[in-house]
Amino acid sequence: MLSKVLESLLSAMDSSTITDCFIWAVVLVFFGALYARYKSKSPRFLEYAPTLMTALGILGTFVGVVIGLLHFDTTNIERSIPVLLGGLKTAFITSIVGMLGALAFNILDTMLSSPRPNGMNVAQPEAVTPDHIHQVLQSQHKLLERIAFGFDGNDEVSLVGQLKLLRTDMGDISKLQRNHHEEFSQKLWAELTHFGDLMAKGATEQIIDALRKVIVDFNNNLTEQFGENFKALDSSVKKLVEWQGAYKDQVEVMSEQYKQSVDSLMETKNSVAGIWEECKEIPLAMAELQNVLKVNQHQIDELSRHLDAFATLRDKATEAVPAIQMKLDEVGEQLKAGALSVSASLEQTGGQLLVNANSMRVALDEGAEGFRNSVTQTQQSFASMAHDVANSSEVLTSSLGETVEEMKSSAIELLTSMQISVSDMGGKLKDHSADLSAMMKTQSDELSGALKSNSSNMLDTLQSSFDKANSGLTEHVNDSLGRFGEAINSQLKAFGEATDREMNRELQILADSLISISKGFINNYDQLIREYQVVMGQLKSMINSNERR
Repeated sequence: MLSKVLESLLSAMDSSTITDCFIWAVVLVFFGALYARYKSKSPRFLEYAPTLMTALGILGTFVGVVIGLLHFDTTNIERSIPVLLGGLKTAFITSIVGMLGALAFNILDTMLSSPRPNGMNVAQPEAVTPDHIHQVLQSQHKLLERIAFGFDGNDEVSLVGQLKLLRTDMGDISKLQRNHHEEFSQKLWAELTHFGDLMAKGATEQIIDALRKVIVDFNNNLTEQFGENFKALDSSVKKLVEWQGAYKDQVEVMSEQYKQSVDSLMETKNSVAGIWEECKEIPLAMAELQNVLKVNQHQIDELSRHLDAFATLRDKATEAVPAIQMKLDEVGEQLKAGALSVSASLEQTGGQLLVNANSMRVALDEGAEGFRNSVTQTQQSFASMAHDVANSSEVLTSSLGETVEEMKSSAIELLTSMQISVSDMGGKLKDHSADLSAMMKTQSDELSGALKSNSSNMLDTLQSSFDKANSGLTEHVNDSLGRFGEAINSQLKAFGEATDREMNRELQILADSLISISKGFINNYDQLIREYQVVMGQLKSMINSNERR
């Protein structure tokens, strides 16, 4: 139990630390002995100090050896040898320091030796007399004689004899210690040499046996486990050589493909350069397109101006309708006047009027039919005008100039037809009025009785017919002109919006096409660069593998 505790304590300590502890212990004993020698104290410690320093040196020797042996491991000889040598270093250093300290103290003690005075208690008399002085002189004389005898005596009791005996004893002790240390050193060296030989021999034999077993086991396992593997490796190497030949052919094919890729890249470069040159012309085309847009805007302005003129014409036509109505009113008044004159002469021409009533009814029917035909022609003129306007609106998207010309011609035709219709209507009314007046004058006597009964109905019928014709003509003209203006404005607005949308769409399509072409070129170029890097990496790896082989 105690041995294990001591072993664990020594195993936990370092050899250099223990060496320092023993050296400091010897140094403290050495200087403590010198201090006691200087103060003339502890004579027993002074006598034991050399032996104590020697004992400390011997103790350090054995402690160092024990530490080296405790840290020695037979399974790990390489790491144990430095620890063993450190323990032996501790042993030799502590023994040398202890012996040097003992020798140095003995030499200094011999060189600094001096008599130690003894204290004497002499009673002092109250009065000193010559007798007292004589006694003191006698006692001093005796003391001096004894001292002289102690120094000069030849026996062993004298101081010189004691010193001789002490020197002889110290010499014998030194010889014995020297012999003892020499014998111990020789025995220790022999034991250590024998131990080192045994340890080296045992370690070498164990290492050789272990290596032999390992090599035998390795050869057996290699033969058992890797025999088939080496055969498979041989076949794999053959297949690898075949694969290398095929890979060489593949590399040649890839080189050709790479050349083709480079050629295609150059063609792509030229194509992109051409596209770039074509793109340079886009600003010029845009400038020309701007001029075209300016021309279109000018044409639109001209068309607006013509529409304003046509609106003025419409207003004038609208203003002319009341004049026509006034003319019709005048005609009605004339007819009323004629009717009054007829009523005045009805009494005279009653009989004749009855005879010619049928002819007058026929004439009135013809006048109404002529007026109805005039109105119908006017409506047809407005319908043809609306049809022409619709056709011109459809043709407007293809050519603005033709539309303007058609609008001018339509306006001229409208005015002409209106003038012709009004002239025809006026002429016919005049003719019918003249014929009616002549017939009424010649036959007034015959129709006097019948005209009285039918005059009021006839006047009411004529007035309602004229009013209906006048109102229908005015409403039709106003509605036709309004629809025509609205159609023209809507067509112009739709044309402007369609032109803007078409221009924006074409410009957006052109920009998207350019962006897609640029992106496609960039993607193709990046893919080509990546393929080129992959091919170069494969070529480098193949070249490196061939160089290593």
